Amino acid sequence: MHGAADGGGGSRQAVAHARAALAAGDHVGAFAALRAAVRLGDDFTDQARVARAFAKVDAAGLGLRPLKLAILAGSTVDHLAEVLRFWLAASGFAAEIHVAPYDTVAQSVLDPGSELYAFRPQVVWLFSTHRDVAVAAGPGATAADVDAAVDAAVAERTALWRVLAGRLDALVLQNNADIPADDPFGNLAGATAWGSRTALRLYNARLAAAAPAGVAVFDLDHVAGLWGRARWTDPRYWHHSKHAFALDATGSVAAAASRLLAGAMGLARKCLVLDLDNTLWGGVVGDDGVAGIALGSGADGEAFVAFQRHLKALKERGVILAVVSKNEAAAARAPFESHPDMVLRLDDIAVFRANWTNKADNIQDVAATLSIGLESLVFVDDNPAERDLVRRALPTVEVVEMPEDPAHYVEALARAGCFEAVAFSAEDGQRARYYADNARRVELSRSAVDMDGYLASLGMTATVGGVDEFHLPRIAQLINKSNQFHLTGTRLTEREVERLAAREDTDVVRVHLADRFGDNGLIAVLVLRRDGDALHVDCWAMSCRVLGRTVEEFIVNETLARARRRGCATVVGRYVKSPKNALVAGLYDRLGFAPLDGGDDERRWSLEVADRPDGWKTHVRTADETRQKEGA
Repeated sequence: MHGAADGGGGSRQAVAHARAALAAGDHVGAFAALRAAVRLGDDFTDQARVARAFAKVDAAGLGLRPLKLAILAGSTVDHLAEVLRFWLAASGFAAEIHVAPYDTVAQSVLDPGSELYAFRPQVVWLFSTHRDVAVAAGPGATAADVDAAVDAAVAERTALWRVLAGRLDALVLQNNADIPADDPFGNLAGATAWGSRTALRLYNARLAAAAPAGVAVFDLDHVAGLWGRARWTDPRYWHHSKHAFALDATGSVAAAASRLLAGAMGLARKCLVLDLDNTLWGGVVGDDGVAGIALGSGADGEAFVAFQRHLKALKERGVILAVVSKNEAAAARAPFESHPDMVLRLDDIAVFRANWTNKADNIQDVAATLSIGLESLVFVDDNPAERDLVRRALPTVEVVEMPEDPAHYVEALARAGCFEAVAFSAEDGQRARYYADNARRVELSRSAVDMDGYLASLGMTATVGGVDEFHLPRIAQLINKSNQFHLTGTRLTEREVERLAAREDTDVVRVHLADRFGDNGLIAVLVLRRDGDALHVDCWAMSCRVLGRTVEEFIVNETLARARRRGCATVVGRYVKSPKNALVAGLYDRLGFAPLDGGDDERRWSLEVADRPDGWKTHVRTADETRQKEGA
């Protein structure tokens, strides 16, 4: 989240600004005022004040994705739901929240006639705490006793997951156990095989190991640790009203859950845009020279190295790194090329912009070069004036409020939680490289006079396949993360993808792309359904990083080939308008489809298979065609 003024004064001022904006009919401005001011550490009074103000904002014009969330808890969570709506909006969701009656978790899940199933949520949050985990512990318990009790406690959760999976196509968000600060056995509680903390830690580990696709474990214990265990719970509120954690921790819980859901539902940030001077090193390289910057030695120098190590780790887990610096290009590059203590090197940076253009314009250029939206970017700069400029000019870019002391840079970026995910695959780890390779393609194409020759020179090879266990998570991830190149905005869980792939009348198609710069990975997913003599394109989601490279033509050719194999005479395409997919509104027109019906929000086109016996010209070959050409 953006930074804020101190304490209640900041929230009161933000609410005043929001009210003024609402009075002028500016709901976008009202939301921006609230979003820029609130902090996850604000006390409950401030959180509730902002949440109540947000309730008066019309979310229809904010470009938020609808989300239906059900919360089932063995504690009181109504106060959390109110604040959570705001934090979910800050993460990109217009949330409708159903809170089941207090302590009816099992009843709500097991009863097919419960309000839970009538609500039809997209996410079910099983909000459990350590009080809901029965693990036998104490000096009379053996390690085998604890083992069996932990397995039984995990089995209780997995049984609920199975019921939910059979009745709902919903993501299950499951809390792990927040380990209490106090125990009558003191240190022994975590230092013996029979201790209660030992048992709960074992439970948390096994719960995580047991979570299948479609279940995300929310690390409530980590949130409790960040907040401070000694003040995480307030016994007064537990005994009086069954609040499981201190009211003032509400913002921390709501923010952490919202960020995790953003990662699960395809709204996590993708790219970290970095300043250089006094951000990656101390001093100004243009004035001090490479030898004069603070990096590696001394307290500040070590802090900058630690920050770079954190950034390197983010890059290795798939976050794209970019640089935007007001500097001469040669001076800005020099530390990357020659300073012995630099952790980051130039090949870690997907897009490098060092010039005297204002940073907002450079950031827009970074997004265009990477073919991602501004809402995918996070900006880090030590200079508060630059941060303010970007906030005002590019409100969808997440601007991290950085402290003055570089020793706290890692903490500030980590606590912002912009890059949360519910899973990690080998392909996720390669994503930063995919985007860096694509940025080089874009840079080359900008200097190319003959675009047709440039595309031919790429040597693009596509591999087409279906759904298997290895690719299923990435297929679902691409469908749910794609916004700009997504013809219908369809969102599918992994279970829904599996069910579609198993149908006789449906093909779920995945497309991988490689070229002379490297592997682009999985770049497109289609759901093709036969209905009579027509093959319907029910879903077409594609990575924008391959846009404009005749991949669209290749995919239509592949679709026509599948239509012929299924004996279909026509292919029917559909476009459903969303806040972010205007990019593909005219795609079917461009590809020669004839309009069928529809209005501004939803339209259909058709193409006679016989009219295109040779398909469209494309510079993408199949793997077999590439092998044949190389063999020739």
